[in-house]
Amino acid sequence: MSKVIEVTDKNFEEEVLKSDIPVEVDFWAPWCGPCRMVTPIYEKLAGEYDGKFKFCKLNVDESQQMAVKYQVMSIPLQIYFGNGQKVDEILGAVPEKVIRAKVEEITKKFPSDEKGKLKMILTSWIENNKESSEKLGKWMERNQNTEGIANYAGLKEAALQIEKANEKLSQALT
Repeated sequence: MSKVIEVTDKNFEEEVLKSDIPVEVDFWAPWCGPCRMVTPIYEKLAGEYDGKFKFCKLNVDESQQMAVKYQVMSIPLQIYFGNGQKVDEILGAVPEKVIRAKVEEITKKFPSDEKGKLKMILTSWIENNKESSEKLGKWMERNQNTEGIANYAGLKEAALQIEKANEKLSQALT
């Protein structure tokens, strides 16, 4: 059974930002009554979502650097992370059903199973390449004089190959 992991300024990057599964960080303090009210909820959910979602807590009195970085002005504050980025937050002591709904929403966006992770990575790759390809196409339309660009023909061919690879990746995902 998984438990809530205590994070600090020192291990925050390793435990939260480098996690391969989504993470919730409960910014709290021992003197905060509402913080103590939600603690049992996170302990319960940590066991239920073991291996799919990580639950952490950070004492804002002891780890002020992270509290400042994430602009924690009031506690309890739960910040949710996916792929090392802040993706959402909940302020205050809220019922379990609210927290559970947020965890479910985030696990759908950031899956923990290998097939789901692969799909997410490839989808992101395809979207980024498509956006870059569109920008390149617009640039090429505006800049007809390409004499000064070394190996322009090679760059154009490489861009076309990337577009074809994206098409194949898209087909493989369906």
